[in-house]
Order: sequence, then structure tokens, then C-alpha cells
Amino acid sequence: MPLILVGLNHRTAPVEVRERLGVADSKLPETTSALRSIEGVDGAAVLSTCNRVEAIVSTRDEDSIEAIVDWLAETASTQRAELEKHLYILRHGDVVRHLFRVASGLDSMIVGEPQIGGQVRKAFITALDLGTLDSVLTQLYEQTMRVAKRVRTDTGIGEHAVSVPYAAIELAKKIFGDLRGLQVLLLGAGDMGELTAEHLHQQEVKQVFVANRSFERAQELARRFDGAAVQFDRLDDYLAGCDIVIASTAAPHYVVEPQHVERALDARKRRNLFLIDLAVPRNIHPAVGRIDGAYLYNVDDLQQVADANLTQRQQKATAAEQIVTREVDAFRKRLVAQDAVPTILELQQRLEQIRAAELEKCLRNVGPMTAAQRAAIEMFSTQMINKILHYPILQLKYMSDEPQERESLRRTIRKIFGLR
Repeated sequence: MPLILVGLNHRTAPVEVRERLGVADSKLPETTSALRSIEGVDGAAVLSTCNRVEAIVSTRDEDSIEAIVDWLAETASTQRAELEKHLYILRHGDVVRHLFRVASGLDSMIVGEPQIGGQVRKAFITALDLGTLDSVLTQLYEQTMRVAKRVRTDTGIGEHAVSVPYAAIELAKKIFGDLRGLQVLLLGAGDMGELTAEHLHQQEVKQVFVANRSFERAQELARRFDGAAVQFDRLDDYLAGCDIVIASTAAPHYVVEPQHVERALDARKRRNLFLIDLAVPRNIHPAVGRIDGAYLYNVDDLQQVADANLTQRQQKATAAEQIVTREVDAFRKRLVAQDAVPTILELQQRLEQIRAAELEKCLRNVGPMTAAQRAAIEMFSTQMINKILHYPILQLKYMSDEPQERESLRRTIRKIFGLR
């Protein structure tokens, strides 16, 4: 049964195309069911993230590809010719390899990023709950998750931060260990500062305080992190109470001076204070980094950590690709063998019928014989049939990935041996 994948991603389509085709979580069941309802589609799942949208199907033949592309164009409310410029169409073993790589983080914008594995799982779980997965896609889903887990376990590809916000989290953990129970102060509303605060919130910090020149903007951001908005002019009070400070304002001057940090450390009884300066120009005076108990990192420091980790990840990606290659080959062989089972069983039954009928004729003509003699003739005829079947069965078990080639071989063997 052919496997087909039609999709686009961050390499083939700009964001304005991806967002037109993107599927909200609330719409995923409806969209998956619509894909399954296309003529010729036996199983269906839809993977939609900010970086990719992919329709994954098992079909009776490849004729359904045209209908799937039409459906995607209709879903995106765009002309088919315009959408086709950005689409890729994968078939059979290439679908297996692609999904194994995607779930393992090898096809991501940031190699090894961990979120994609959960997103792939959600896509298939949704389809499973809807009943739109057939046996082939169910096996593909289960094996994809096993391969993704093996890649991460065996290579450690996702262990080190490769983005500035994640690098900040990694450094914070080196200073404090467990981040739960810590308090965070976000100064300003820069995009990278927001993202870092969001990651810290996901680490279950105790509280996130947001200070901004616009108190309304501070309140808006605080709601995102289940935090609290504070007045910017109360900076000293919150520096003393917080363990991590993220500075990301548009101010053209320093907003955190050494005397601010000295007072905060005295109030904290010299407990460590971790300061992340993501602003350009910088918001935190560099002299703060020379104060005992204050750990200051600016955006360049964090980028160096991320770049070093990215080099490590790229090295681990080579080992991960080798795992994927072996797993794809094993899964392909399993699917081909399963596909061949009905023909192999019919072939064995047909030749066994011929053997049994011809043996009876032979035994009637030979006349009386001992049990040992009869057993020897039985053994001889059985072994002969097994020898005759050996190469046809091998060919069926190790057929090509291409469904048309497999079907051609099946028909040839069935014709030669008189199978219906």
C-alpha cells in the first residue's frame, strides 16, 4: 500500500504561505477527517507546526496525490499553481525516512529541538482517536516514536542549548540547579526577553515580575506568565527579591547600574543574582559582572554558548542520521514482507495441494510399503516443494519499495503458479 506525504516547510515556503495553510489545534480533528475523506485515501494524519504543514496518507494508488494537492490549495484559499511552487511530494520509503528525521529533530530549523517530537505524536494521536489511521500508518506512527526516542537517547542530540533563550536557561541551571521556587524580573518588552521569560516560566519558577515604561504593556505580558506587573521606578525593590533578571528594554542607556546590584546583593545577604542583558545597546552596566555574587551575561556571551552547542549538535546529527538509515531499512523490509504474506500463503497452499494430490497417485501405483518408506517419500516431496518455493518467496519478501514493481512481481508469480 503506497505511503504518500505532501507538505511544505520553512525551507520551501515563506511564513505568509505557511500561515495560510497552518491548522489550529481546535481545527486539527476536522482537517484530519477531511483529508481521510478524499477518494482513494485509506489512512490519514495531518502534522501542522509553525514551520511545517504535512498531509500524511496511505493510499490504494498514487492517483489521490492530485486530489490532495487540490484539497491543500482549497484549505489555504490559494491558487493551486501558486501553492505547488512550495510543495514537496514524498513516496513510500522517502515518507518513512522523512518522518523519522522530523520526529528526531533532524529536519528542524534548530537541529535537535525537542518540541517537534511531541507535535508529531499529537498529530498521530489525534488521527488515532478519530479512527483515520489504518494499520500501515499505525505501524509508521509507533516506529517513528521509537526511532525518535532512540536517536535522543543514543546521541544526546537535544542536550545542549542552541538558541540564546535556551542558553540563558542552561546557564541559570548551572548557577542555581533547580529553577523551581526562583523569582524572575523581566525589564522591558523585547522579543528575546519575552521568549526567555516564557522558557523560565515553563521551568516552573515561582513568580515572574514584569517592569516596563508602559504599565499597561507590563500587565499584558505579566498575564502571559501568570505573573505580576510592577512599576519601573520600583526597580531596587524587585532586584533584591528576584533571583534572575532579564533586561530587554529599548533604553539608549544603562538601566541597571553597579550600585543597584550592590544594594540588591546586600539585601539578599549576598545570595547569587543572575542577570541576562539581551538589549542592544546594553541595559546593564558591564561593571556589574565584576561584583561578587552577580553573574552577568550579555547577548554575545549567550550566542557564543549557543554556537558552541550547535557545533556539538551537528556532530551528533551525523550519528543520528546513521540510526535513521538503519531504522528506515528495517521498517521498509517489514512492510514489504507483510505486503507479501497473502501471496506467499496462497503459493504455499497451492503447491501443497499439488504435492499431496500427486503423492497419492504415486503411492497408489507403487503398492504396499513400510511406514518408514512412506515417510521418506513424504519428506522427499516436501523438500522438493520447499526448494521450488525458496526463490519466489525470497523475491516476494525483498521486493522493491515501489508499489507498481511489487504488484508486477506478484502478478507474474501468481500467473506462473496458477493462482487466482
